[in-house]
Amino acid sequence: MTLAAALLYALSIEPVKDVLLKPLEDFYPPLDAGAAASAADAQALVVLGGGTVQASPEAGEGRDALAPGALKRAVYAFSLRDIFPGAYIAAGGRVFDYGQEAETDVMGRLLVSLGLPEERVLKEGESRNTWQNAENIARLFGYKKIILVTSAYHMRRSVFCFENNGFSVIPAPADYRCARNSPYDIFSFLPSPDAFLGTYEALHEYAGLLYYRLVYP
Repeated sequence: MTLAAALLYALSIEPVKDVLLKPLEDFYPPLDAGAAASAADAQALVVLGGGTVQASPEAGEGRDALAPGALKRAVYAFSLRDIFPGAYIAAGGRVFDYGQEAETDVMGRLLVSLGLPEERVLKEGESRNTWQNAENIARLFGYKKIILVTSAYHMRRSVFCFENNGFSVIPAPADYRCARNSPYDIFSFLPSPDAFLGTYEALHEYAGLLYYRLVYP
């Protein structure tokens, strides 16, 4: 019980979260001016889904809303609308179908509401995981060079999936979870749900990277 409690404590504090999550977030740099210039000849900008909140009241009756991480991905993608003037692909279906909207519909609706012209928004709503996102986009649209927007910690696995499905990828990471240039204080060593969630996301990504390399060599 003591060992279990110690492990739970360690997994719930900010320094441990950062040790696990930062290498994933820093694997690809943010989209800088040079990369943005080379992105001009990309054929599409792909925004990967990250979950929805079913029947979220602010979205309207019977409509879902994007979960916080997915919302940050979509808003960041929208901020690139002038750097990249081409088509956006809102990617994401239903991991488990329990009557919710496909994430592509929720994300597409948000992008249009923010001001992206509807004709620029394409949808891929058949996938249940990142590999299927890449596989389905290749099959449906035939693009070869894309800008890829997803959470920074998720980018390494995402690039692996798209490159192994024949894409040339320009990473545009968003939704960073680790603070930079911020010293730890006493509160950093107190257990928190946020730190535990970050640790979980990191471990999930490492397991996903291993699984994908074994299943999709």
